Amino acid sequence: MEIIIFLFSGIFIGVIAGLFGLGGGLLIVPVLTYSLIFFSKIPLEQAILIAISTALASMVMTGAVAVYAHKKNNNISLTIIKRFLVGLILGSLIVGFSIDLIPGDYLRSGFIIYVFFTAYRMFVDRRLTNRPSLPSFMKANIIGFFFALISGVLGIGGGTLFTPYLIKRDVPSKLAIGTSSAFGFFIGLFTSITVFINSTSFELNSLPLIGYVYVPAILFLTLPSLLFVKISAGWLIKLSDDCAKKWFASLLIVIGVLMIFQS
Repeated sequence: MEIIIFLFSGIFIGVIAGLFGLGGGLLIVPVLTYSLIFFSKIPLEQAILIAISTALASMVMTGAVAVYAHKKNNNISLTIIKRFLVGLILGSLIVGFSIDLIPGDYLRSGFIIYVFFTAYRMFVDRRLTNRPSLPSFMKANIIGFFFALISGVLGIGGGTLFTPYLIKRDVPSKLAIGTSSAFGFFIGLFTSITVFINSTSFELNSLPLIGYVYVPAILFLTLPSLLFVKISAGWLIKLSDDCAKKWFASLLIVIGVLMIFQS
């Protein structure tokens, strides 16, 4: 039953990762948390830590495939990536070394408010332009730092934060989605490396763990999702920029509601 749950979750994660540039952590974390509690009788606090760490590791694989697919479709901007990357890496490293110490309640509440407000603004703002207005290098890296911090603590893809931000800075929706998938890849990569270095051994019912990463979830959830990442990334080409923005705004509302129930 656990494997079946992972397989169906992986399909959905692959679709949203390819189509919206999200890492799928918002689904992986609750699915894996409650799976560990129900099937393996793991305490909640440890189950959440394993779930977040596994979600971050999963983001590396889904992010890599998404980046490859979006790059082929010319939906990634290296200029934007370079502007945010330093702060993003620093935030990811800090999360990796302190993930088991940082309380996520306040970040989660702020995140919920952010996604609802951003979704509203994306629905009511009808401006579409091909002239992005990016922040300065310093401001961009401060934003990258805090977005990476929030993403790492909650175990979510950076696209949930970066995509709406870039769209509000007049970056075309498809370019914002593709570029955000690259940010998710870097967040997952650097956070996973530091989490592994900082991890302590768990001896919980002989769970198959590498650091804090739950191996069955990688095999039966993440790996099957990779096929659907590549397929759904091609669907983005067929959407108009305005349609992509509305779809993403709708997804933000769903994400906000899910986060409320997870609080």
